[in-house]
Amino acid sequence: MQENILLKDMEATFAECLAIAKRKNNDYAGEKTADPFKNFRGSEFVGVSVERAILVRNMDKMSRIGNLLSQENAVKDESITDTIRDSINYMAILLSYIKNNKK
Repeated sequence: MQENILLKDMEATFAECLAIAKRKNNDYAGEKTADPFKNFRGSEFVGVSVERAILVRNMDKMSRIGNLLSQENAVKDESITDTIRDSINYMAILLSYIKNNKK
């Protein structure tokens, strides 16, 4: 039986995304925060919902991915792979926020 490379790659991607999310959440919200969405809540001060703020950040990533598909990245420490992982994480953040903040 042949190994399913798609599922194997997805498993590795999700593991990498989770590791990145843990590091970034620590940087943005604090290691022992009671509110892992703390940095996104700042958007409410300017009248933008947390959900929409997460979407806007993901739209920035999507725009960058679109550009990087047709040109080389100028910022060498942020590859298209890094940007795709960030986009995956923003969707997971949005899903978690919606799940844990039902009104």
